[in-house]
Amino acid sequence: MDHTEKKGLLIVFEGTDGTGKSTQLQLLYKVLHDKGYPVVATREPTDGKYGREIRQLYVNRKKFSHEKELELFLADRREHVDELLNPALRNGKIILCDRYFLSTAAYQGAIGFDPETILNRNSFAPDPDLALLFQTPVDIGVTRIVSDRGDTLNDFEQIESLKKVAEIFSGIDRPYIKRIDATDSIESVHQTVMGHIATLFASSSFLPLN
Repeated sequence: MDHTEKKGLLIVFEGTDGTGKSTQLQLLYKVLHDKGYPVVATREPTDGKYGREIRQLYVNRKKFSHEKELELFLADRREHVDELLNPALRNGKIILCDRYFLSTAAYQGAIGFDPETILNRNSFAPDPDLALLFQTPVDIGVTRIVSDRGDTLNDFEQIESLKKVAEIFSGIDRPYIKRIDATDSIESVHQTVMGHIATLFASSSFLPLN
């Protein structure tokens, strides 16, 4: 993928819905921010023009064809890369991104696209320095969404679809992926995350965590 010279780090948080990845991103952001690191938190879909269209699919995924849905994700990411990710990386920022192209491969793969083909179509996007892939049984994730958060499952969170997504996630193999058992407590998972971050920082230009 894109090997644009960069001084920062791109850390992405991936996994099926209900794995707690967004919570873990917030916890890591607070640690890094409080320690004075130049950290930026972002997410996909973004709040941009294409991201807003994607969010309409949460309540009616039949609004667009599968092909149009995939094109929206790619357009949203292209805009995200050009306007935020690449500039922030060139400026030495640590980016924490809630979902990235691994999610596109898994979620759009679950509706019939070839995951590797999708990954290849994201060649314009910089590879993560670290992709934290949170894993938990789908039924536990759904319980967290419905019972713990009190939310209603959106069109991307249906159980049979999520099982396909989880299967695709489990089959994606990239050197930057670190899989995390997300069934443990929030604090336990956070400590696992911090271990991976410490290892990453030790091999980067950033000062080690203390």
